Amino acid sequence: MGLQYRSISDLHKAIVNGLHMLPREIDLVVGIPRSGLLAANMLGLVANLPMTDLDSFIEGRVYSFGATKNTASFRSASDVRKVLVLDDSINTGGAMREAKAKLMACERRAEFVFAAVYGLCNSVEGVDFIFEVVEQPRLFQWNFMHHGLLSKACIDIDGVLCLDPTHTENDDGPAYEAFLRNARALQKPTRFIAYLVTSRLEKYRSLTETWLRTNAIDYGRLIMLDLPSASERRRRGTHARFKAAFYRQCDAEIFVESNLRQANEIARISNKPVLCTETHQMVLPTTPLRSLFNMRMPFDAFAFFRREQTMPEELRYTIADSHNRAKSRTLVTWLGPRPDGFLEAIESIRKICTAKNEYPIILLSDFHQELMSRAETPAEFIPQVHHLPSLSSGQYQDYVRRRYDLMLRKWAISREVTLGLSFEEFLAEQLSFRKGGHT
Repeated sequence: MGLQYRSISDLHKAIVNGLHMLPREIDLVVGIPRSGLLAANMLGLVANLPMTDLDSFIEGRVYSFGATKNTASFRSASDVRKVLVLDDSINTGGAMREAKAKLMACERRAEFVFAAVYGLCNSVEGVDFIFEVVEQPRLFQWNFMHHGLLSKACIDIDGVLCLDPTHTENDDGPAYEAFLRNARALQKPTRFIAYLVTSRLEKYRSLTETWLRTNAIDYGRLIMLDLPSASERRRRGTHARFKAAFYRQCDAEIFVESNLRQANEIARISNKPVLCTETHQMVLPTTPLRSLFNMRMPFDAFAFFRREQTMPEELRYTIADSHNRAKSRTLVTWLGPRPDGFLEAIESIRKICTAKNEYPIILLSDFHQELMSRAETPAEFIPQVHHLPSLSSGQYQDYVRRRYDLMLRKWAISREVTLGLSFEEFLAEQLSFRKGGHT
C-alpha cells in the first residue's frame, strides 16, 4: 500500500462520519497534546461539547466557551461524569498510555472513554474506538513538517518553506535579492530534509543558503536551476520538468510542491507521488490502466483484454506494417497558434524522421482535415478549452493531461519534436483563456 495522506478537511470528515460511535452523555472532550487538541476542538465544535487539554483537565480547568455550548451538566472539571479522551491518531499507543497514567494519578471521579480519529486497525489495545483505519505509512497535513519521512523527501522552497515573492519582488534584481534575504517563513520543519529542490536560479545560491541557516533548516542538498535569468526560465517553462528530473533519479520517496499544476506534472514525469500544499492533496502518478479502474463503473479487466483480442485489426492501436512497427516513434507536436507554412514545417520534420528510420506521429490542438487524413502519418488531437466549454478549468486540465499521457503510452513515444508551444505552455495558455473568459 502506498503512502496515506489525510488533510485537515479529511480529519473533519472522519469526525463527522464517526459521531455515531460516541457514547451517550459525554460531558467533556479532552485532547492529548499536541495534535489531539486539533481533533478535540473539531469534535467539540461539531458535537456542541466543551473541551480542554489533558494537563488543564488534571488541574481542574476547562477552556472558556460561548453561551451555545452544552454545559448544564457540570460547573467545573471536578463535576464531570463522562470524559472522552481523544488523540488524532494512534500507532504504538505510547501517548495514550501516558495519558491514562496521568488521569489515574489525579483521581478524578469520572468515567473515561479513550478514542483516536485514525488507527492502524479497528481494534486497538487501550482505545475504546477509532473513527477511521489508516495504515502506515501515513502523513497528516498538521504534522508533515515534523515527520521522519522528510529524510526521504524533496521539498520545494517558495510556497512551502516561505511565502512566494510578490510580482513586485520577483524582478530578478535588487527587489528579488531583498526578498531572498528577508522572506517570511511559512512552514518550519523540525526534521532533517534530504533534498531542497527549487526553481530559484543558481546565481542566488549564497542568499538562499544564508536564509536557510538563519531559519535553522537542516538539509542535505540544495538543488537549484542553472539558467542565466528569470526571463530565460519563463521562456523555457522548465520549472516542473527540472524538479521532476531530479526527483525521478534520486532516492526520495515524496516531493512536496506548492503549485498544483507543477505537482501534477512532477508526478506524471517522475512516476512518484507528490504532496501539493496548495490544495493539500496527494497527487499520484496516473496510468491509462489506473484511470480505467478509477472510473465509476464496473470494470472487468479480463473482458477488456478478451475484447482487445477480438477487435478488428484496423481498430487496434498498433502499426500493421512490420517494418514501420519496428521503428522508434517520434511525436511531432504543433500546439497553439498555427502560422502560415506550418504544414510545410511538419512535412519537413516528417521527412527527416523517415530518413532517420523513425516513425512520426503528429499532435495538433485543432482539426486539420488534410493532415489528419494522411494514412502514412497518424495524427492525434489535444482539444482546446473552447472545444470543451462545459468543463471547469480543473476538469479540463485533468482531462487534457490524461489524454496526453494516454497518447504517449499508446504510441510508445521515444522522443518529441516541438514545433509550436510545449505541452505545458499550451496548457497554461488555454487555462489563461478560460480564466480571462476568452474562447
